[in-house]
Amino acid sequence: MGAAALDSTRQMTHSAPAEQPSSVRQVAERLFPAYTVDDGKARLAGCLLEDRLFVLAEFRHGEETGKVYVDSDAHQVDPDLVDALGMTHLAELEKPTQPFEPAVERLIEAAGQIAADRFSSGDPPELVNATAVWCKFVEGKLRFSVGESSADLAFSGWARTLDPPPIVCPHTAASTFHLAATDDGRIAAAEQIERCQQSGQRVLADDLETCSVSGRRVLADLLHSCPVSDRRLLQEEMVECRSCRQAVSPAAIQRGQCAACRQVRPVSKDDPRMARLLDEHPLLDRWGNWRISETATCYVLTAAGWFKRLLAVADKESLELRHLAVGSRLFGSLATVEPSQYDYVLRH
Repeated sequence: MGAAALDSTRQMTHSAPAEQPSSVRQVAERLFPAYTVDDGKARLAGCLLEDRLFVLAEFRHGEETGKVYVDSDAHQVDPDLVDALGMTHLAELEKPTQPFEPAVERLIEAAGQIAADRFSSGDPPELVNATAVWCKFVEGKLRFSVGESSADLAFSGWARTLDPPPIVCPHTAASTFHLAATDDGRIAAAEQIERCQQSGQRVLADDLETCSVSGRRVLADLLHSCPVSDRRLLQEEMVECRSCRQAVSPAAIQRGQCAACRQVRPVSKDDPRMARLLDEHPLLDRWGNWRISETATCYVLTAAGWFKRLLAVADKESLELRHLAVGSRLFGSLATVEPSQYDYVLRH
């Protein structure tokens, strides 16, 4: 086998798959049509074509013949890869694409061993012909640009089987072949970009929330949380509770009152919440029959004296009084107190 292999090296023909891309331009023509960049462009930011060596060795064993393909690591090539790389339809080259002598004898010997195992009886198979097959492997980078922003996508593979790889959106992890830019310059999967239905800005879908009342998709910072129901909604969709005067979701309102005002429960002055409030507003201690409920931001309290009723709304953090109203115990309506009159009303 050694002498036969050496002779074949001297007489070896060189070939390449007839239908493999052989230039950067052909690689670009294979890749670019797959991508769409709204208001932008795609270009190659680097591309290298490398010839990689395979050996096709043809053997005869008696009346039988056979072919063995080995790669540069002296491993037999899977038949599916032989077909995929087009090694069954070769075009002869005038000269080697790069130095090959140190490797080829080893590869032919490996092919001979594979052939011997295949025929498995009698004399070793005879080497009839050996062909160096040069298959192109490509590595590079695509650059997608919109305005001043850009995003890169690396690619690699056999030139003949190279398929355009999908772009994994850096902001949403969505796979896509269609890119666009948000108004703030982020390049992302076009399918993941929406317009805010309030401001008209083009943003990532993840930047938007749905208003619980109107159903409009808007930027999250345009929505407010209802302090009673925690539903998210636009400011213009909120309604005012006629009792505590808090802006809340319409879903929290019944007969003009929010759920917090409808659900006040008796509370003693020893309750930690009341202790804090009475310490901050000592004049409240003149009142009794306290009831309390909470929203996300406020305490809602009612109290009663001999002849009057009181409604107080206090900020849960600062304990500042946000709203005060008084009225007769004999009549249902309460009158709003101006902040400058709070102390006077609480004393009398």
